[in-house]
Amino acid sequence: MNVDEMKELVRHIMEDGFNQADMSVVYESFATDYVRRGFGVPSMNSLAEHAEDLQRRIDAFEGARFEIHQIVADGDTVAVRYTFHGTHTGSFGGVAPTGRTVSRPSAAFFTIADGKVVVGNVMADGAGLIRQLSD
Repeated sequence: MNVDEMKELVRHIMEDGFNQADMSVVYESFATDYVRRGFGVPSMNSLAEHAEDLQRRIDAFEGARFEIHQIVADGDTVAVRYTFHGTHTGSFGGVAPTGRTVSRPSAAFFTIADGKVVVGNVMADGAGLIRQLSD
């Protein structure tokens, strides 16, 4: 894949997959042995764990979506800066639904091989998200 195709893959995952709650996009776009290294969010050791985590977020936040601010690519890596938005309508992180609208700035660096995401390094303000639900 060239850098434009890799950037489009990441955009497709975020906008057509997560934002549309279409987990089939996630399953077809990530390697089954995908590893997510989390910084401010949990790490995951497989595509199945990652997909379950994304589904928990979709279920807990009405209107859950990623707003992409910037995507850049170099070599086999795509970096994306984005904000998670949603309204807390389901239990999340041990916090009962609050009805609060939240936003969480994030950045991710995805390594792509053979047309699939194989590794993700995700940095997000997880503590800030929980604080928005608790204050």
